[in-house]
Amino acid sequence: MNTFLAHQFLGATSRQLETETFKVSVVDYTHRVSEEWHWHERVHISSILRGGNRESRKREDIQVAPGKVMVYDQGEVHRNRFTAHPSRNLNIELGEDFFGPDIEFAHLRLDESTQLEFHRIYFELALNDTQAAESICRQLQALFWKDPYRRGGEWVARLETLLQDRWDEFPSLEELSRELGVHPITISKYFAKHKGMTLSEYLRKLKVKRALQALLNTTESAAEIAFGCGFSDQSHMTRLVKAYTGYTPGAIRSLV
Repeated sequence: MNTFLAHQFLGATSRQLETETFKVSVVDYTHRVSEEWHWHERVHISSILRGGNRESRKREDIQVAPGKVMVYDQGEVHRNRFTAHPSRNLNIELGEDFFGPDIEFAHLRLDESTQLEFHRIYFELALNDTQAAESICRQLQALFWKDPYRRGGEWVARLETLLQDRWDEFPSLEELSRELGVHPITISKYFAKHKGMTLSEYLRKLKVKRALQALLNTTESAAEIAFGCGFSDQSHMTRLVKAYTGYTPGAIRSLV
């Protein structure tokens, strides 16, 4: 079994930024690599930007596709097979000094907002200007912040699954209420408290996430992506993508 020390990954590192408390790396997979069981010396998180693979852990196999965020504890044994070429991951290693009061690894949330944050971090790394390290640090801290409204009831988890499965159907509040068996007022009032955003904003983020995946992984035109992701037109997509990432669709493609 292989052991990977800090900053070591199976693929080739093409970009990186390191501070005293964290390191961010873009890792590319362009040819077959070892499929043996292995583990990493440091806790790290991987956001799949392109390609993917099938990952095996002790008790499960996971199909890893673009948009998926994987969390690896220190010493967690796993292996990756059937890697698509090319594949690209954004890997983030966190040192013990990164954490502090109200910023703990156990507080990490994995939802649509998380995936958008990883895209923002990726774009900041691509720019790599004098503000990049501070900006990435703030975004990482927000992911691990102890948010009292993060945890919701069982219906919130069901609602998230429903929205992700039907993201392109734009169900009304009344339709969601009937399917969940939850009063519309309850959804409107408490969804924002549990998720830190309104239902409308959550739906917008779903569309932006889909648009980012298409921009990073296809050669479709911006107009085609806007139509396929449910935006009213290309300019609508451009406004929302820039609002959530700080970059226009054209700038995103030029960075990658």
